[in-house]
Amino acid sequence: MAMCALLVAVLPMAWLGAAAGEKPRVVSLAPHLTELAYTAGAGDTLVGAVAYSDWPEAAQQLPRIGDAFRFDLEAILGLDPDLALAWRGGTPEAVASHLETLGIEVLWIETRTLSDIGLALERIGQRLGSEARASAAAETYRAELDALDNPLRNESDVTIFYQVSARPLFTLGRPHVVTEVFRICGARNIFDDLDIEAAAIDREAVIARSPDLIIAGMNSPGKDPLTPWRSTRMVETGQTRVETVDPERLVRPTPRIVDGIRLVCHLVEEEKFREPGARTAE
Repeated sequence: MAMCALLVAVLPMAWLGAAAGEKPRVVSLAPHLTELAYTAGAGDTLVGAVAYSDWPEAAQQLPRIGDAFRFDLEAILGLDPDLALAWRGGTPEAVASHLETLGIEVLWIETRTLSDIGLALERIGQRLGSEARASAAAETYRAELDALDNPLRNESDVTIFYQVSARPLFTLGRPHVVTEVFRICGARNIFDDLDIEAAAIDREAVIARSPDLIIAGMNSPGKDPLTPWRSTRMVETGQTRVETVDPERLVRPTPRIVDGIRLVCHLVEEEKFREPGARTAE
């Protein structure tokens, strides 16, 4: 009897809650994980999230626990979570280890490929008690992805530079899902030789690779993220075209990325029929 009491005393609280049929208390350590949790039907388990967790609207009301790379451990502990959703390839390992030492379970979610997104929905649903809704969301996403029958797929003769931010100048490398998006649309990420998801680069490196398209995320309303490029010779002569996109629909690995793929494919198709230098960038 004493042994049973001892075992109960040392069991993780998250396990005890699950055994009693209670929903776990969850914090999300990346904006796309917050969105995936809601899409998987498990948004009601979230008690905190990082900055920029802005979709769906309900996510905007969650208490903030830092951003995707810097976390407020005091705020996290104040929410008394059982589990943290961590981003494989983004959340620092040291942060996850620290949370585990504090008794918080860490569920790692990987979203490096388009197929990973469906798997992530299912994994979150299975762990957070919304398996049926998560499976349905994953199947809907896969059907939409399969419907993207692009005749230009894998041609890769249009080159694209994706700008995450202008100052500092950040882009995305080969492991990021955006590289696969470009490939589906018959284009190539000019920095697909970078073996990391995101990296700071210099302006001259972009100019040296002379992309056909520069696509920038509109991160700040009212500010033109393409201002540094508009005065360059490659843009002024029409050699390089510049466009802006909603980054949430292109680089955030959630089912909404299908909208981003459609946009990129449209831009690439336009580029296929545009003669370099035929017109100046708008």
